[in-house]
Amino acid sequence: MNFDSFSHGQIKSKLWLCESLENHIPNNATIALLGGWYNLLGFVMLARNSHKISSILNIDIDSSAIDIANKINNGWMIGVGAKINNIVADACSYNYQGFDVVINCSTEHMSTEWFNNVSYGTLVCIQSSNIVDPNDPWHIVTPSPDIESFKQKYNLSTTLFIDTMRIQYGDWGYDRYMLIGYK
Repeated sequence: MNFDSFSHGQIKSKLWLCESLENHIPNNATIALLGGWYNLLGFVMLARNSHKISSILNIDIDSSAIDIANKINNGWMIGVGAKINNIVADACSYNYQGFDVVINCSTEHMSTEWFNNVSYGTLVCIQSSNIVDPNDPWHIVTPSPDIESFKQKYNLSTTLFIDTMRIQYGDWGYDRYMLIGYK
């Protein structure tokens, strides 16, 4: 298990997402979470607002991440009230038709192809950062050196929210971007 998933920047970004997105999520929402890693975001979203969410599908290409996501989210996966499903799949080729909300917090780690599979009129929440390093540990595939380049990658019909959050550690830090709106 990579404990970076619980790092300050990861948790702060997830809480920022929840606080910014919650008022836009429709009741009984079906949510697709792309590249969700251990699905801590799904866990936090349901802990905060389980009454608004019908289901969360976490899609990750890494089967070992899905194994851990299943353990972390076990309580949200059992019985009549089951709300989380974690699957191994390629988020870039998955069909997102029928989902009320599509969330991708891993855009810098995959191509923009996934966005083509989101239906027009779907609420999307997208995060990235200004880190551009393709090497380990970052593995940036689709860099966004600034918020304007990030916004231009994802053409939304309606933008509800766009902002930057600075994550700072002494003399090093990075900007986290978030875009919420309708495709």
